[in-house]
This record gives sequence, C-alpha cells and structure tokens, in this order.
Amino acid sequence: MMHVGVVGLGKMGSAIARNLLARGYQVSVWNRSPQPADALVAAGAMRHSSLKELVEAVDTVIVMLWGDDAAREVTLGQVIPAARAPELVIEMSTLSPAMYETLEAAATRQGVEFLAAPVLGSVPLAQQGSLTVLPGGREATFERARPLLESLGSTVTYTGSVSASAYLKLANNTVIGVVAETLAELLEVCDRAGVDRPTAVKSISGAFGRVANSKTQQLLDRDSDPRFSLNALLKDLQLAREAAQAVRVPTPILECVLPEVQRAAASGLGDRDYIALALQRIAMPTD
Repeated sequence: MMHVGVVGLGKMGSAIARNLLARGYQVSVWNRSPQPADALVAAGAMRHSSLKELVEAVDTVIVMLWGDDAAREVTLGQVIPAARAPELVIEMSTLSPAMYETLEAAATRQGVEFLAAPVLGSVPLAQQGSLTVLPGGREATFERARPLLESLGSTVTYTGSVSASAYLKLANNTVIGVVAETLAELLEVCDRAGVDRPTAVKSISGAFGRVANSKTQQLLDRDSDPRFSLNALLKDLQLAREAAQAVRVPTPILECVLPEVQRAAASGLGDRDYIALALQRIAMPTD
C-alpha cells in the first residue's frame, strides 16, 4: 500500500489523514505546530522529526494548507526541494491559479510529478472519503494518482491544467458566497413582510436547485429558446426591488444583478430565455 504523507493538519488535513488510515494506507503526518499530529499518531500515523524527513520517507505528499502564503513557505520552500523522482506532490490547498502554476514549475524543475487537486466538501465528507476532487496537471500524473484520489473523493473530475483546477474551485466557492448573501437578503425581506420563516427557507432554497437543474443542459447546448423570458425576469426583479424597498431591506445583490438584466434586455435579448444573460458572456467552443 502506498505510503502517503499528509502535510497540514487543520480540520480538512486531519480528516483526510484519518480517512487514509481507515483505508489501510501507511500515513505520515506533519504540521507546523506539532500538537494536531498527536491524535493521528495515536490512530496509527507516523510522525517524523522534520518535514524533510517525511518527504524523503513517503511515495506521495498531500499538502492541505490555508492559502498562497503558507504554500509558498511550506510546499515551495520545503516540500518540493526535498522531493525526488518518482515522488508525487498533490497540492490540495485552495490557492490562486498563479501559485499552482508556480508550484508545478518548481516541481518540474525538481523532476517531481505535481497535481493541483483542490476539493469541494466538508470535514465529515473528507473523513468519509466522499469529497469532490478537482485534479489538474499532466494526464499521466493524474492517472497515476487516480486510485489515491478515489480514496479521498466519491467524485473525481480531471480538469486538465492546474490553473483550471484553481478557477473551478474558486468558482464553486464564489457560488457559496453569492448564495449565502442572496439567502440573507431574501429571507430578511420575507421576514419583514411577515412570511413564515420555514416556508420561506424551503421555497427560496429550492429555487437555487431548480435553476441549476433546469438550466444545465441549456448552457451546454447554448440554447436560449424562451421558457421564461429575460423581459419577464426583468419585470419581476423590478417588482422585487420595490417590494424590498417597501419593507426597508437593502438588497445589494439584487442591485448588482438588475442593471445587468436591464442591459441584456436592451441589447435585444429580452424575448430570449433568461439564460441568455449567461450565454452572451460565454465564449463559443473552439475545435
């Protein structure tokens, strides 16, 4: 069984290490502060006297850190310089596209294989091995890492490049932020208007799922035949703004969206399906 080093033992890194131990992997662990390793060592992981020693001992290093600064210090400054072919470094931290590219270039100079593999999911999913993993890098490197990645995630989607992995992860988390703020706005409006809270939560939450499920194929097919027109959406958004103003609730997300819908309708898309708002900004695929 592969010997895996897990570097960075925050909540996600520790959960990944526990999952790998449960699946029979030989696991070594390292953290900048040593205390988080104690429970994992008690569960069967190995501790090393230094990060360099860990990197030299394992077949594959999984790195799960906070962000670019930590990756620059740990992955770029310590892990990659200590690695030797045919070792594999899998960077699972959420980083900028530029940082992933910097790490890949450094690994290539070192003769070490590298994957960016940010994940989607929570700590419980990490411990169960049910994350969504977005690996990017050389396809041969991905195929080599696939069995390990499939131990970590129930969905493993190869993105192609390390930067593609970064953009996809950041796009997914942007959705989370936009949804959270939109929920906050709309639930406050409904609260002020006296709408039953459980009813509002279920109805508004369900709307996100309905949009995602109903529009996926239209986006893929670039199909803007009208189901619900942009003009109709514009009319309803204007009514929504008036309703929010009537109960004195600020709606910054709505105020950002409404001008974009107005511009799209004025450009001649008003009679098309509202998904034309997205399609007009998506480049046509090239052969």
